Amino acid sequence: MRPPVAVILCLAATTSPAADVTYVSRIKKVFQHRCYACHGSLKQEAGLRLDTGQLIRKGSENGVVVNKTSVDSSLLLKRVMSKDPAERMPPIGMPLEPGEIAAIRSWIAAGSPSPADEEPEADPRDHWSFRPPVRPGLPVISRPEWAYNAVDRFVHARYDQHGLAPVGDADPAVLLRRVHLDLVGFPPSGEQLKAFRADPSQAHYRRVVDRLLASPRYGERWGRHWMDVWRYSDWYGRRKVNDVRNSAPQIWRWRDWIIESLNSDKSYARMVREMLAADELSATDDSAWPATGYLIRNYFSLNPNEWMRHSVEFTGKAFLGLTFNCAHCHDHKYDPITHDDYFRMRAFFEPMGVRQDRVPGQPDPPPYPPYVYSGSRTAVRIGMVRIFDERPDAKTWFYSGGDERNKDKERGTIAPGVPAFLADLFPPIQPIDLPLSGWYPGARPNIQQAVLEEQRREVANARAGLEQVTSQPVDVSRLQKQVDDARVVFDESLKKAVASGQAGALVGKQSMYLDAATGRRIVQNTLPGLKAVPRGTRISFQLRILEDNHVNFQLAKNTRSGLTALYVAFAGGKISSYRPNSYSEFAAATYDFAAGENHFHVSLEIDPGKDTVALSVKLDGADGFLVRNVPIALNGWNPTKNPHQPFTFDCRTGTKALVDQVEVIAGKQRFAWGFEPPRFTDGEDVTGIAGWTIHPQSQPAATSVVSMIAACEDARQSYTKLKLAERALAAVSLGSEVARKRLSANTLQLANLEATIAADNAKRNAAKPDAIEKLSREAYRQQLAAETAMAEWQVLDARYELARARALPASDKQKAPRIKKLEQQLSTAQKQGQEVAARRNKAADSVDYKLLSRVTSKTSTGRRASLARWITDSRNPLTPRVAVNHIWLRHFHSPLVETVYDFGRNGKLPSHPRLLDWLAVELLEHDWSMKRLHRLMVTSHVYQLAALVPEDDPAMQKNSVGDKDNRWLWRRTRGRMEAEVIRDSVLLLAGRLDSSLGGQVLLNTQAMTTGRRSLYYEVYPEAGGHTAFAELFDPPDPTDCFRRSSTVVPQQALALSNSELMHAASAETSRRIAGESREEFIRNAFVHVLSRAATDIEVTACREFWDKQMQELKDDVRVRESLVRVLFNHNDFVTIR
Repeated sequence: MRPPVAVILCLAATTSPAADVTYVSRIKKVFQHRCYACHGSLKQEAGLRLDTGQLIRKGSENGVVVNKTSVDSSLLLKRVMSKDPAERMPPIGMPLEPGEIAAIRSWIAAGSPSPADEEPEADPRDHWSFRPPVRPGLPVISRPEWAYNAVDRFVHARYDQHGLAPVGDADPAVLLRRVHLDLVGFPPSGEQLKAFRADPSQAHYRRVVDRLLASPRYGERWGRHWMDVWRYSDWYGRRKVNDVRNSAPQIWRWRDWIIESLNSDKSYARMVREMLAADELSATDDSAWPATGYLIRNYFSLNPNEWMRHSVEFTGKAFLGLTFNCAHCHDHKYDPITHDDYFRMRAFFEPMGVRQDRVPGQPDPPPYPPYVYSGSRTAVRIGMVRIFDERPDAKTWFYSGGDERNKDKERGTIAPGVPAFLADLFPPIQPIDLPLSGWYPGARPNIQQAVLEEQRREVANARAGLEQVTSQPVDVSRLQKQVDDARVVFDESLKKAVASGQAGALVGKQSMYLDAATGRRIVQNTLPGLKAVPRGTRISFQLRILEDNHVNFQLAKNTRSGLTALYVAFAGGKISSYRPNSYSEFAAATYDFAAGENHFHVSLEIDPGKDTVALSVKLDGADGFLVRNVPIALNGWNPTKNPHQPFTFDCRTGTKALVDQVEVIAGKQRFAWGFEPPRFTDGEDVTGIAGWTIHPQSQPAATSVVSMIAACEDARQSYTKLKLAERALAAVSLGSEVARKRLSANTLQLANLEATIAADNAKRNAAKPDAIEKLSREAYRQQLAAETAMAEWQVLDARYELARARALPASDKQKAPRIKKLEQQLSTAQKQGQEVAARRNKAADSVDYKLLSRVTSKTSTGRRASLARWITDSRNPLTPRVAVNHIWLRHFHSPLVETVYDFGRNGKLPSHPRLLDWLAVELLEHDWSMKRLHRLMVTSHVYQLAALVPEDDPAMQKNSVGDKDNRWLWRRTRGRMEAEVIRDSVLLLAGRLDSSLGGQVLLNTQAMTTGRRSLYYEVYPEAGGHTAFAELFDPPDPTDCFRRSSTVVPQQALALSNSELMHAASAETSRRIAGESREEFIRNAFVHVLSRAATDIEVTACREFWDKQMQELKDDVRVRESLVRVLFNHNDFVTIR
């Protein structure tokens, strides 16, 4: 548009100049800022456009909106003056100011005049950044010899256009420090500085640039830049209670992926594609898997909608320079992005889920916890998090007001898609059949190799353990004789005790001994393998009460809710049960405990059809029955149909009892427990053996051990001696047996893994079905063999350790807790062994072998793959321009497009549009190589200009007046070191920097005392999310940091002079600076710390400082440290000139 003065001159003959000026300078601006979004080229509500006077006068679909003869009846005026929010325009934001309304009234009264050649607002689709970049020809410039490369020609063209002259070149020392800080984040060494000052040629400089770009430090330096743009954050939420709400503890692997990708010069497009869809596009590439940390960083455990919202907003801003978030509640006010487009973009991410996969060298992490309203998520630091399509059928619903709960069911759902102005670039979405390793992480070759190597180490360790045991043979004959002798004595004393009427085992050698002298013991058995409960099913057992308070047998209704179906209790001389079809308790019989009536034979015969049981109870040795076929309630008990219905024995406080000969006969099935060796071991609890477990309502210190001695007190002394002898023998003799079993089990486990991997590989390589079946059956067989051997070894090992613990002297304070712990381990091992046996009995042959990891869906939607391809399509006009702008900003401290995340119509125009497009095309045509762009930018002449403007140069002073903000790049714009660069440079100069690459995130509290680069320490947007040092130097805001801010505050100087870090670094740095004399040390210190020589004035000032410090400190070493600390505070240290 022409300047207003030209417009006025053009139309002087037909319009009022005053009215015309008012329209152009005021009214049009009001319409542009407040009305164009709905009444401009982007959108025309009610058919009304307000972007030219002619279109305003034309009116809307409802008629004219301005009326000169009846100003107050003008619809335009009425709507902007309305007090009714439903009628008032504009509908969003504050009403127009009274002065603005008055100006519109006056303009309408004047006839709504406007310039005759006024142009309407441009078509939004023709916006500069929405047009594909085309490589422009190199401009003709007045001083072609000044240009080192194409970048300079475009910049110099602006000099010519604006009558500017560039400042002179930077001093070689300044340039070398600048390019080192820009590319690797450190100042140069003294040797590098000396070499470059000796040869500051462009050829030497280009070699320096190549060396820096090849350094692994480049990836760290620029990794931190891109971590800003992509909002890298370590996990946060409720750190004090270890509750992860945002991001993930393993997100550091994404950080390492960024560094590695940059160092290898991976194309920018490929990086974007992997961050958005590595699981779909690079499913077999292990190195790409951490990339989806970009999406996981946005995860919010308390609200999936927040995750979706951030994924849409920051994908748009970071890669496209588009503010999709502005279309969350309504159509975008400036860009051709509709409200529907927002939800189309969201639909790309809707199916996403997070999973935790194993990495070599670590155990398999637990499953990623699903979203639970108000739930918590414990920090897991092993493994790797990655994105996958967890819910392929997930729908994206419209909702209003930015609140997902306000679902608009009338509008239904919406499919993924992109804005219409770029829709012709969008590739069709095709579901993706994932390779085996994509949905089954355990099939990845590196995981296969890792588990094999890990198991081979286990075999080697087991073999070494066996060799150690067998190389030191132990003569156990003496111990064996002690056991044999003790057993003879015990057997004799036991016979005598039983003959005298004392209670030994009820049947055979052993019985289950329930001892609830204190506490309560409830043992239960779920009858695993029971197929049916037919009529005539019989349950029987023997019971001997040693101390009578209360012991009962139950058939549980539901153990989780504590409900009972059948109940037979022996308590205080009364046998009680439930009446048929009820829970009403009645006394079925009585017994005289004091008279010796304490040994009972109990039988229950079940009739499921009548829901009753015939109860019979007989005293041991008696001819008659206390109870015979008395009907009692069954109350629906049937564990084959209902879960949580075991049978139980409940021994309550003050009771001791023996149980034996427990038998269940159901049709042709028979289950029996006689508690005899070798399956049951004297002195050990029944839990974990043959289906016996402990009910949660049991209370310590009651027990349910298997016992030979039971209540035979006269045999107890000889029994104790026998046990001590057996434990002493076991503690010695079991060692070699355990070692052999360990080697055997681990060898079988290795064979198991090899067979599993062979079957997996056959599937991955699409072998013939019969070959796959054969290998799968072999894998299943090997797994059963390995699991059986492992269970046996673990039981034997637990017995061995328990024997050793029991052999400890009574004075050992750790004996009791160790025995308790080992008893639990033994119980667990026995239970696992039973589960393996049950699995083997159920299916001895199968193709369903256990996999090496969890699995997910074999297909993925392909949504994010299409999105990634669209964003990185070479025809997409936005992506390369946005990338170029970010790189330019960090080299020149000022971007080509000021609004770095908004390239839309509300953003700023580029300062050098032709340069921007030339660089964008350069990026595209060279496989999106960022290192090529770095090389072009830092080897340009404009990059090598001085920042200092000579005060005595009239041309430079003219520049300072005409372009004081340096928009046209006639001088170097100074920058300040970021927080990380300051700390890292201090550590480097002090010789304390640890150059290790990558690895687990480090705690900020360690940053002052450890020497890793700063990007390896935690960063998150909460208290404690930055190091104490970084907090003072504008650290990145992980919620939004497309461009770092830079401030100068007094606390920065304090931190650089009086912090713990600086005191230690100054001392270490001073020791590294050569110089016997004061003069030599001063000059060397300037070179070492500031990368430049000291001026004579500075040397004089330092001498004076030295003298004063010596008077105060009287210590040459401390003076040197003080001088170094002063130089760290120098503006030339923290400034990138």
